[in-house]
Amino acid sequence: MRWSRILVAATVVAVAAVTAGCGSSSSSRSSGCTPVSIGFMGPLTGGDGALGRYNRNASEIAVAAYNADHADCPVGLVSFDSQGNGEYAVNLADQIVADPEIVALVGPTFSGETLATMPTFEAAGLPVITASATNPTLSEQGWKYFHRIVGNDATQAPAGVTYLTQALGVKKVAVIDDTSVFGKTLADLAAKSFADEGVEVAIRSSIDPDSVDYRNTVTALQGSGIDAIYFGGVTTPGGRLVRQTRDAGITAPFIGGDGLYGGDFFDNSGGAAVGAFVTCACLNAAQPKGARQEAFVAAYKERFGADPTYFATEYFDATNLVLEAIRTGHTTRAEIQAWLADVDYKGVTKEIRFDRRGEIQGSPVFVFRIGPDGSYNQVGSVVDGKLSQG
Repeated sequence: MRWSRILVAATVVAVAAVTAGCGSSSSSRSSGCTPVSIGFMGPLTGGDGALGRYNRNASEIAVAAYNADHADCPVGLVSFDSQGNGEYAVNLADQIVADPEIVALVGPTFSGETLATMPTFEAAGLPVITASATNPTLSEQGWKYFHRIVGNDATQAPAGVTYLTQALGVKKVAVIDDTSVFGKTLADLAAKSFADEGVEVAIRSSIDPDSVDYRNTVTALQGSGIDAIYFGGVTTPGGRLVRQTRDAGITAPFIGGDGLYGGDFFDNSGGAAVGAFVTCACLNAAQPKGARQEAFVAAYKERFGADPTYFATEYFDATNLVLEAIRTGHTTRAEIQAWLADVDYKGVTKEIRFDRRGEIQGSPVFVFRIGPDGSYNQVGSVVDGKLSQG
């Protein structure tokens, strides 16, 4: 269901201007102010709700800071809870494009919901900027209004393979996915990369993300002689899988993509995810580097009482990118789209420039290892197949 501007304002710690939009009341905007809002789409409730909430929170911080400096013409932020469900997201997409005040969308969070909704956004001419949907095929559909400010799985999966082969020397692996568009694509890309590196893929299978019992998969893993498990999927099934493998005495290194990046993975594993590896084309927002990243983390902590994580810093950049377009006078969907085509914006995470497909130009993939406290600690980075440790 779509959250109304009033409901959003009531359910987040924010001044009304952050979520109400400058068109929410005639008294809230000065003469000549164009009422515009930024849409956010992602899971805010359900098993993967934390993935979207951290990102939406980052967007709120960006909008709040902008509105503090532009009180005469604030920008709205309207959140749409997709629950990570592509079919549900399609209905929300119809609502989003029907709202003339929404001039750009930040999100969607997942690849599946992005694939399902982009035709609607494309037809309506609504610029879309995702900072977490990493399926490489998304930029191969001929869409003009799709933009992505992180590297895709075509770089992420090989980066995980690079780390396993170059840092850990693995020779025989299992590759498992959770049947999602994101998970299966990532796992398929990893399996191909392993094969290219001469690593044997002894097991290639899938698990049901709605199941809580993976004994058949665990049994197949036992005695298989694998020295690593690559998982393509998200936090809930991933947490269950790593817990059940550890309970069965399987100690092979466990690695997955950015769908496992966040506290839900650790929590769902019952702590069994300690030592697991996660790749991400995103920074660890809880371990900032440099004054601008430190300022973002401080603002996030002050506002929400917790460290940011997941792709929070990247969503902060995505939202600020739209806000910069608005600040410079681009207040329609068409104007923002044209501005994005030639943008060269220095974000908090990286310099943002798009190629003709809407892909970010140049983005490293980081490798993190989960600590006993659930923290994500960088142990390496991969750029163009080259591993730098630490």
